[in-house]
Amino acid sequence: MALWKGLYAGMLGLVAVATWLSAQNPQGAVHSLEIVDSVARFKAFYADAVATPLDEGARWALWKKEYGIAAVPPGPDGDKMARQLLDSAWAKYPALMPKIPALQKEAAADAHEAFDKINVLFETKGTQIHSRLVLYVGQFDGNAYTVPPMDGHLATVMMPIETVQLRLVLAHELTHSVHIQLANVRNSFGAPIGETMFLEGLAMRSAQRVFPGSPETAYTEMAGDKGWLAECYRRQDAVLASILPDLDKSGREIAMKYTFGQGNNGMHREAYCAAWTVMGKLLNAGRTFPELARIPESRMIGTIKDAMAPK
Repeated sequence: MALWKGLYAGMLGLVAVATWLSAQNPQGAVHSLEIVDSVARFKAFYADAVATPLDEGARWALWKKEYGIAAVPPGPDGDKMARQLLDSAWAKYPALMPKIPALQKEAAADAHEAFDKINVLFETKGTQIHSRLVLYVGQFDGNAYTVPPMDGHLATVMMPIETVQLRLVLAHELTHSVHIQLANVRNSFGAPIGETMFLEGLAMRSAQRVFPGSPETAYTEMAGDKGWLAECYRRQDAVLASILPDLDKSGREIAMKYTFGQGNNGMHREAYCAAWTVMGKLLNAGRTFPELARIPESRMIGTIKDAMAPK
């Protein structure tokens, strides 16, 4: 549920590309969603990994060589997390393999629906929107991610097909892909904390509007996070007060603290707690989705600060 740069190389050599054009663009602007299937790469890796028994070290080396896709930050810490995720997920793959075709079909259908609804929500009918969705097999952590346009590639969503609440996570990440085009976002992992809050808050609230009717926890909590939103509500005043001085700070270390690590209040993912709360304040104050989606990157932090200021 975040924006990354570091694993973009893992998207090369993908197969089965299909481009879908939305019909909901009466003013002539093209809305296209390109779906790329990277599941075949996982199947090839898995077949090689089970053909001959491998210890965990050899399996990890093979994974890095033949697959290497995980929703982790770049660098040594990300490698460590990816290996832990692979080791913990390994016993779950045999049961997943027969379900993969149905999950691929479901993901494609839900993505088309979400992409259309997001463009309607953001009123993009007069704007060219081109997004890419890569379907892959992840590690059961439910952590999809989005890559801003770079190196000639489209804004790209990386989506593990085994994700629980697949359609809601698709809506969240495809919101990122559309939003970063409207707001011309160029930062990714390590962006200022206030910008991260803006991006994630808008994505969570947009998913809630695009596919309404689920409990709030479905739009905010990740796998293994049961009880997280209740804790967020209990601690929201302290979370907002303690994150405020860090809104302008950027870099890998502070991004890790507020996303994957423990924040100032010992809570996991405190940036998301603050983001959910503050974006809710903005919408309740009368700001609209089309307006918020077009606030440029340079004004995102200021918008967050204004929403957090005492009234």
